[in-house]
Amino acid sequence: MRMAARLCLASAAFGALFGSAAAEELATSGVPLFARNLPAQPQEPSIWSGLYVGNEVFAISGKGVKGGFGGAGFIGYDHAFANDVVVGVRADAGYSPSLARWGASRGFDFASANVSVGYEIGRFRPFVAAGVALAKPDVFGRGFTTTSDAVNDLFDQASSVRAYGTVGAGLDYAVTDKLTVSVAVSAGAGRGLAAP
Repeated sequence: MRMAARLCLASAAFGALFGSAAAEELATSGVPLFARNLPAQPQEPSIWSGLYVGNEVFAISGKGVKGGFGGAGFIGYDHAFANDVVVGVRADAGYSPSLARWGASRGFDFASANVSVGYEIGRFRPFVAAGVALAKPDVFGRGFTTTSDAVNDLFDQASSVRAYGTVGAGLDYAVTDKLTVSVAVSAGAGRGLAAP
């Protein structure tokens, strides 16, 4: 009797606190409220999805290297899937200095396009990439001025432009939702001078 009175009192208190509908639902359902499937919260968009544009800077150092700085402008689009795989496309153009000499050339103008596959790990994104590049020795060694100058110099004398296949890997880090930094390495294979 004492146990029944406590249970009845607990049910009355629950009903008074949470309303009769909640008490009735608890009484008719065998699953507690916290264990029920609640509506899914909308997923936040990935920081790795969308259109992006930017600049990159690179440098080399070695014996006899002067003006070992280069740069490029790029544009790309990435799409993050629900399973955290990120697939993207990217195009860039610029100037790259070189350690190897090809006559009077100190580097080369280039344009490239690649496809990348990565995996989102919070603010980190490791990736691999493959693509194609066009490159031409730069005998003036001016370095990187603008992306449009690099494209114009690349196709100025089209007979010396070479095509290459490229592969690479890297790691991106999102400092903020709008600023990322990246470390990457790439290599190319083709005929003639080394690829960017």
